[in-house]
Amino acid sequence: MVARVVSIVVMAAAVVWTFLPATGFAFLNWDDQAVIVQNPSLGFPGAATWAFTTTYMEHYQPLSWLVWAAIKTRSGLNATAFHAVNVLAHFVCVTLVWGVSRRVLSRSAPDLPGPWHDRAALAAALLYGLHPLRVEPVAWISALPYALALGLMLASLLAYMTGPAHASWPWSVASLMLYAASLGARPVALGFPIVLLAIDAGLLKRGPRASLARVWPFAVLAIAAAMIESVARVPGLNDTPWLYRLQSAASAPFVYVWHTVAPMALTPLAVLPIEPVESPGVLVAALLALAAASLAAWTWRHRWPGLSAGWVAYLALLAPAAGLVPSGLQVTADRYTYLPGVVMAIVVAGAGARWAAGRPGRARLVTAVFVMLAVASSLASRQALAWWSDSVSLWTRVVSLEPAHDVGLYNLGVALAAEGRNEEAAARYRQVLTLLPDHADARANLGRLDAARLERQGNDLATRGDLTGAAERYRQAVALDPQRTHSQASLGMALASLGRVSEALPTLREAIRLGVDDPAVPSALGVLLLQSEQTREARTVFETALAKHPNDVGLAHNLARLLATGRVIEPRDAMLALQLAGAVVEATGNRDPRAIETLAAALAANNRVAEAVTVNARAATLAAAQGDRDLAVQITARGRAYRRPGQ
Repeated sequence: MVARVVSIVVMAAAVVWTFLPATGFAFLNWDDQAVIVQNPSLGFPGAATWAFTTTYMEHYQPLSWLVWAAIKTRSGLNATAFHAVNVLAHFVCVTLVWGVSRRVLSRSAPDLPGPWHDRAALAAALLYGLHPLRVEPVAWISALPYALALGLMLASLLAYMTGPAHASWPWSVASLMLYAASLGARPVALGFPIVLLAIDAGLLKRGPRASLARVWPFAVLAIAAAMIESVARVPGLNDTPWLYRLQSAASAPFVYVWHTVAPMALTPLAVLPIEPVESPGVLVAALLALAAASLAAWTWRHRWPGLSAGWVAYLALLAPAAGLVPSGLQVTADRYTYLPGVVMAIVVAGAGARWAAGRPGRARLVTAVFVMLAVASSLASRQALAWWSDSVSLWTRVVSLEPAHDVGLYNLGVALAAEGRNEEAAARYRQVLTLLPDHADARANLGRLDAARLERQGNDLATRGDLTGAAERYRQAVALDPQRTHSQASLGMALASLGRVSEALPTLREAIRLGVDDPAVPSALGVLLLQSEQTREARTVFETALAKHPNDVGLAHNLARLLATGRVIEPRDAMLALQLAGAVVEATGNRDPRAIETLAAALAANNRVAEAVTVNARAATLAAAQGDRDLAVQITARGRAYRRPGQ
């Protein structure tokens, strides 16, 4: 009992020390945005129905959606909370690997002394849990389904192997339900029924008939899940040639064994080639190697039943992710080893224990090797974690390993642009276009960055008073990015200031349609419309903008003046003009002669002519006192048009 407690403490300390830094990482621009940040469906109560009916992101994973929805509901868009769940889920998986290892080793190597089962199980758990191949599914929020699926599958396996040799129905039902939940997290354990058959034949010594009788419900679940997942993945099935898929699938078992043995130069994204090269020679060599390894496992099934069962289990768990049915853009991925990696760790730990048991010298050597491997794995994983800390670090790592990686270059450009490093981002987009001239997103993003640069140049020219040059820069920016609201608005304002009314009007209208938030823009548009005698549209512009910006003095003043000086003034409009003009005068502290004159016009519109004349004279006096004699003369002249009593 003490040994088991010590083992759990050691595993917890090792996992926390290795992976806890991930809790400080950000959301990435690789799936995290679509899956979590920008996913409005992750909210209860609607998430419960949505999770079981969607194949969003080309996967059927209702349990994972519900877990994410629960985290988002509880913690909002707090990346730390999501990363903490990933680390916790991984620790649970490591603990279950330890439990499964003890059970498997006690059955496959019953002649080992008892302590060696515990030692080998701890070694298997640490070799598995700390390996650099585990970094991706722990550090990447969107990879949580792999941990959920593995944890539930291992729990199902423990239930399956619990009890007498002839299974009791409660444990069988529990195992089946846990497996169904694993498939609901993500159907990556489709080969689990084959694993159970291998365990029955190699470890539990059940006969074929008894084994099939117990395993067939698991197979039914696996087939159903595979059918649903195949429907979810249909959009991407036709993109990759079949021969290339076959050679990828046949090579995958050896590729991942090599990555496990020598986890160097691991890339966060091994992307499918732009033009996949089909090689019949590679396919034949891979198939021959698979046949040779499988024949050896069959030949040694009596002498080394654990090794033979392990080979079958490894292939069965890897098969769904081997590349025959592509998922997304990747040909290989570290997370694809999350399930089959358990088998490799148990086989290695078990082989080391059998070789060392009963031989003190070997025992010390094997213990030292396992400790060094665990420490080295932990240090390597902590170093690899840094690649996943943020989007720029992630894609910089990808591009450093493969400079012609079009997906990495594009996403690095997106990440750099998000940090405001526009020149660097533009350089990455240009590299993408060199590789793929028809990459529409890269071209559009590059256009937006160039538009932003031109907009900044326009702002500088406008600040220096060169409105003609500024307008040209803004026009160029709009040509590259018609949705650039600020450029549209600035172009319209510059044209208006230059007196180019016919050009300014459509530009200002477009800026407002795009949702410009500066009230000066609709104010300028309304004034130009009034100058063009388009009074009805001007009124609509002022009223709409004032509803959006109710405290804007300029809009209120312009609308009040329009209502008070029209050719035909309705009584309701006259009253509204008076209310608006009074509010504007008060807001400007009675120091704006134009606002005071508008108040005079509003008084006149309400037939309060005597008051209007007095207020108009006050406005003219104030304008003269402020040194604007021309305005004073204009105000006085307009005041003479007010009707006098008795006229």
